[in-house]
Amino acid sequence: MYVIIVGCSPAGYHLSKGLLASGNEVIVIDKNRHKCQLLYDELGSIAMHGDGTDKKVLEAAGAARTDMLFATTRADQTNLIACQIAKQAFNIPRTAATLTDTKNEPLFQILGVDLVVNSTHSIVTQFEAGVTDKRLLHLTDLEIPNTELVQIYIPEDAWSVGKRLIDIPMPDHSFVSLVIKHEILTIASPNLIINAHDEIIAITRSEEEHILYETLTGVSA
Repeated sequence: MYVIIVGCSPAGYHLSKGLLASGNEVIVIDKNRHKCQLLYDELGSIAMHGDGTDKKVLEAAGAARTDMLFATTRADQTNLIACQIAKQAFNIPRTAATLTDTKNEPLFQILGVDLVVNSTHSIVTQFEAGVTDKRLLHLTDLEIPNTELVQIYIPEDAWSVGKRLIDIPMPDHSFVSLVIKHEILTIASPNLIINAHDEIIAITRSEEEHILYETLTGVSA
């Protein structure tokens, strides 16, 4: 997978390291030359100095062949613009953005950002997991009728452990978008092996979420 990350924030930095460790090709764009230099010194030529909302910069970064764009700056407006340009100007299949102000989340969803991550939902998810011990968690409201973004924890005895994603029969309207392995975010690919303790992030229909859960875990929710 080829991934563009706009913004060398802490989230962008850790995401780039995780994606590189998983064998993905990554480039990180940031307007701060000092941040780019620090990233270059540690991780090599993945750093690119420039404005990630500039079409020419994105084109030079290889947006035409990009599989996914992550916008991880500290400015919600910048993240939204980067995702919009990625979709409209370069037809990048999937976009994701971090969010600092939860009031902006509906706008991100309406304008088609595929994955929106904000600290409030992260806290809610952790609280729900700690209190209810559920293994299927709703991450955010996609504002799309009957559509859910869910996180599924894979236990040690799950049916899917050791299998490739391509070999797991998914419900008709469900697909895995990302997999978290040992706190490293990995883009889902057909040959990705599912291991115990992985966390699956998937988009599914409301009526299919428990089918998806049972498919991945082999147990009832």
